[in-house]
Parts: sequence; structure tokens; C-alpha cells
Amino acid sequence: MADLVPLLLVGAVAIQIPIGILMYLDAKRLGLKNPEIYWLGVVIPAAGFVVILYYFTERRNLPKKEGENPSKNASQ
Repeated sequence: MADLVPLLLVGAVAIQIPIGILMYLDAKRLGLKNPEIYWLGVVIPAAGFVVILYYFTERRNLPKKEGENPSKNASQ
């Protein structure tokens, strides 16, 4: 049983790293403030899956960089 715990942690990190990269690229594409924060939150083995769920449910409502709000630019 003790050998299973490190294996599960390594497996969780191996799954979370590619997801974190995709989230970072998506956050940059959306023009969010500090896209690297989402990457760092995902690679934490225990809490990473919570950050993934939060990001994908709230990604349209997350704070954006100044001057990159397409809805305001389109209305002016």
C-alpha cells in the first residue's frame, strides 16, 4: 500500500502538467490577468484538480488585462 501512494502522486502530476499547459495557453488567448497563476495552481498535486474545475467553470468571468476587452471595444 505504501508503494501505491507515490505512484498515485506521480500519476496525478503527469495528468495535471499537460492540462496546466493547456490552461495557461487558453488564459493567454483569452487575455486574462496573470495566466501563469492558473498554471501554478494546477501543478499542485492535491489541489490541482480543484483549480482545473474552477478555471473551466469561471473562465469567461475571470479578470482580463486592461485594454483587451473586446465587448467594450466593439461598442465604442
